[in-house]
Amino acid sequence: MSPFSRVFGPREPAPVSVRWQGGEPVEFERRPARRGSRFLVTEVREKWIEESPWPFPSPMPVGGDRMRCWRVEARSAESPQEPAREFVLRMRAGPGVWDLVRVPDAG
Repeated sequence: MSPFSRVFGPREPAPVSVRWQGGEPVEFERRPARRGSRFLVTEVREKWIEESPWPFPSPMPVGGDRMRCWRVEARSAESPQEPAREFVLRMRAGPGVWDLVRVPDAG
């Protein structure tokens, strides 16, 4: 790991496996799976859709990548007594391609 990554965190969002019910995420696990990486969603704070243009020439009439996003509160499944933390889950267009961004603690 480079010193830059240690100070500022990884540049790419963490890949994640998400289980959801009724169109809402209920549990997620970071990939590759490691101890303390499974979280239970306790609250969905906000939902939105992000759109970005294709990064390459495309013959598609409507270009872009649509990502469904959720800002959630989640607790570690291994340590449920710890306070919930805030995360952003993004589902890219396609069959279940997710990524995860940890929202920095305020203060």
